[in-house]
Amino acid sequence: GVLAPIIFVLLKVSTLVIAPLGGTPLYLIAGSIFGNFNGLFLSLLGDVLGSAICFFLSRFYGRGAVKTLVGDKFFEKIMKTVAVLKDSKSFIKARITFIAIPEILAYATGFSKINFLSFFLINALFYLLVDSMLVFFGYEIVVIIAEHTFWFYSFVLLVTISGFWFLYKDYKNLENIEGM
Repeated sequence: GVLAPIIFVLLKVSTLVIAPLGGTPLYLIAGSIFGNFNGLFLSLLGDVLGSAICFFLSRFYGRGAVKTLVGDKFFEKIMKTVAVLKDSKSFIKARITFIAIPEILAYATGFSKINFLSFFLINALFYLLVDSMLVFFGYEIVVIIAEHTFWFYSFVLLVTISGFWFLYKDYKNLENIEGM
């Protein structure tokens, strides 16, 4: 009914804010429930709202919560690792690396020095690309993944490992600069 779009957006937001929840099935059914363009709009709205909530929760409450959970020593390691997210270029690399788990990156970016507008615009562009593919080609993607599971997950693994490699290089460069 009338509440379906609101419920859908809230479900999509919840898959980001409550990190272990998976949202992929929502993309795949969005087009069939709301039509491709409305489904894309609602998916994109849920993703950008959810990511913004993750970012702000982390920015305002994350340091205290994480420090309490992991202790001072490990907290400093986390902050040193997050320092690699220093500009838009590093965030784009990280967004590619964490394409399968964007909520983790949204929370981590809240700890970084990246401003919200840069985070929001880059994140929204990535979501536009990914959401478009998943909403418009949801059924076809499911069939392809089912038929070529090994190759699909091999490709995702390759992208993730490549992204981690580029981020690791940035991290090492950051350590070299700080060590001087």
